[in-house]
Amino acid sequence: MSIIFEVVDIILSEPTQRPGSRKGRPNHNPEFRRRLAMAACEPGVSIARLARENGLNANLVFTWRRRYLAEQQAEAVQLVPVAIVNEASSVNEPPALPEPETVRPAVPTGSIEVRIGRAVVKVDGIVDAETLRTVLRSLRS
Repeated sequence: MSIIFEVVDIILSEPTQRPGSRKGRPNHNPEFRRRLAMAACEPGVSIARLARENGLNANLVFTWRRRYLAEQQAEAVQLVPVAIVNEASSVNEPPALPEPETVRPAVPTGSIEVRIGRAVVKVDGIVDAETLRTVLRSLRS
C-alpha cells in the first residue's frame, strides 16, 4: 500500500514488508534451528565451523543449542508420586522423655607431698599403693 503526500512535491511511500520479518535478519524456521542445535550437541563438533558452513554467526548457534538443551531437560523432568501420611496419629503420642544421665561416682581427689632430705614427691589424685611404695623405696636408697 502506498501513501502519497503531495506537499511541496515530496512523495513518500510505505515499504512493503511481510509480517514478522525484520530488515537484515532472516527468520529461520524452527526445524532448521532444531537440526543445527542437535548437530551442535554432537561430541567433537566445532560450532564455529557449523555456523560458517550454514552462513550463520556462531553466537546464534550457541543460543539455539542452549535453548534446545533447556527444552530437552524440561521434557526429561518427571513428577514423582508422593504419599501423604496422616500426621495426626503421631501428635497423640507423648513426646519421648530424655534419658537420664548416668551419674559417675565421685573421683576421690587429694594431694600427698613427701619430703625426704632434699627430694620432694608430690602426688595428686588417685595413685596405686604399690606404685607409691616403689617410688618411696627408690628415694630412700
